[in-house]
Parts: sequence; C-alpha cells; structure tokens
Amino acid sequence: MVKQTLLIILAASVGGTLVIAIGMLSASGWETPGTYTGVSDASHVPPSTTNCYSFQTGCTNTNSSVPSTDMNSGAYLGSDYHQ
Repeated sequence: MVKQTLLIILAASVGGTLVIAIGMLSASGWETPGTYTGVSDASHVPPSTTNCYSFQTGCTNTNSSVPSTDMNSGAYLGSDYHQ
C-alpha cells in the first residue's frame, strides 16, 4: 500500500513537471532557455528620445512632475517620497 502511494506521488510529480515544461516551451515558441532572439529594451535605450519614459537611459523627455535631481538619485522610488 505504501509502495503504491509513493509510486502515485512520484508519477504525479514527474507528470506535472513535464506538463509545465511543455507549456513553458510552447509559450516561448519552442525556444530553449538562453536562445531568445527578440527585442528586450524596456528599460534600456528607447527607440525615441522624446517619446519615452523619463527614467529610461538617453531619454530627453522633460514631461515629468518629479524633479530631475530626484530622478537621477532614485529618491522618487522610495515609499515615503513626497514632493
């Protein structure tokens, strides 16, 4: 009985791992980890220096209510930040 229970638990664990692995592979377009070839620049250099978020590298957009000194120092990221 105990042997049967352990076998069921082991089979369910292995089966669940396989289902998750297949789901993740299919969601990534069947690409294995480390071979992603898409564009990933959400917080890096934006395609436009004027139509971008102020915190992005190279952004010259000044439409921000947060002073640039607070943006540069990261003070605005604090939970107790008030202007």
